[in-house]
Amino acid sequence: MEIPDFGLLVRPEELDWVETPGGNAMKVLRVSEETGAWSALLRAAKGTTNAPHIHLAAADFYMVSGVLEYRGGVARAGDWIYEPNGAVHEATHHPEETVYLANAQGPIAFYAEDGKTIVGLSDWRSMKAIQEQQNRR
Repeated sequence: MEIPDFGLLVRPEELDWVETPGGNAMKVLRVSEETGAWSALLRAAKGTTNAPHIHLAAADFYMVSGVLEYRGGVARAGDWIYEPNGAVHEATHHPEETVYLANAQGPIAFYAEDGKTIVGLSDWRSMKAIQEQQNRR
């Protein structure tokens, strides 16, 4: 009888950063096709401003280094952020290179400049594609 594998050990230092649009890079740590949840390390270059977006499920973030300016204030290394389902951000800004751990329970939708039209989606499918890209290296 085969024993199911319930655990996962990831060594982020062994993963390559995968560049994503807008001056960011990611290391995808986990993707759940069953629930839509995903976890990733994100790195934003100094001066990066992420597009306006809405959280379509709860998410939390742990600041590893740098600074994140967002609607809730300013987060620095060691801070933890929780965003509920439906949280809307006009934009988030990184005045210095920033690395943070994102644990999203579902998709994050990105808006066009009009603030209404969705032009991008970070969901389990897009995270799986990034994970497969980093595993090919």
